[in-house]
Amino acid sequence: MTATVDGPRIVALLRISAPGRDTTPSVRSWCSCGRDLVAFGHRKAAALIDDHTRHRTVCPLLTEGQEAA
Repeated sequence: MTATVDGPRIVALLRISAPGRDTTPSVRSWCSCGRDLVAFGHRKAAALIDDHTRHRTVCPLLTEGQEAA
């Protein structure tokens, strides 16, 4: 028996943690396609945020059906 999903579901997630002043930020980029990346520090976190944004434009799970629109 296969379960069906009706309604919205999480396909991709970007979690940013910047707990306070003089601390190291961290970012996690996750996607249902298997992507699971983590970065620590200002530069690496910013780069992963940019990469996550790019991934959302190329991932087949996130772009499915957009060609017909």
